[in-house]
Amino acid sequence: MDYLCELMVANDLDIKEPAELEGEIALQHLSRLSDFIFALAMALTFWQFDMPETASTLSPSEVNQFLLGELKPLSTYIITFLLIAVYWIAHTEQFAHYRRTNEVHLWIYAFYLMCLFLVPYSNAVALVFPDNTVAKICFSANIALIGLISYLSWHYATDRNRLVKKDLSAETVTEMKRKVLIEPICAVAVIGVAAVSPVWSDAAWLLFPFVNLALRWLIKPTATTL
Repeated sequence: MDYLCELMVANDLDIKEPAELEGEIALQHLSRLSDFIFALAMALTFWQFDMPETASTLSPSEVNQFLLGELKPLSTYIITFLLIAVYWIAHTEQFAHYRRTNEVHLWIYAFYLMCLFLVPYSNAVALVFPDNTVAKICFSANIALIGLISYLSWHYATDRNRLVKKDLSAETVTEMKRKVLIEPICAVAVIGVAAVSPVWSDAAWLLFPFVNLALRWLIKPTATTL
């Protein structure tokens, strides 16, 4: 009787190949590394704020002037933090569907994390030179590149269900692709505005919800779309 019970349990177990087990372990390491890089990138964007060295001697009018001067950097910080947060949410949603990884996917994600970790630097350049066209374009290109690599990573993982669960629906695959394309499209709009007026380029990020709606209309998940 005990033998029969053990046999039934053994049949229910998902017996995996060594390569598949290695892929699952590597995925866990990649997940931890990614979360660390995301947290560090978010924290470093805030470190660009400088307090006046003579803060204790400032008059009320000088304090007010200083605070008003910080509104622009603060708005840039909020935009950058939210952009990273959106990518982090997409990253988390993608990892919920991954079952393993491989060497090609690891390299794709290494470039993804490299571009992500460049955001604090490109953000700092944009803060130091807020009216410079090249600085704004570099920051926007950085944001766009992250999204494009994320799209590539997801496409590679889901192609013939290479790294995801076998029953992952085509609707989910298409929905995730749509989400990671929003920021690159907005970044292209920001680059276009920055080429004309760098001062107003940040306002182009407000196109985010409209781009989202447009992509929902243009890219509709279907049972046959992958």
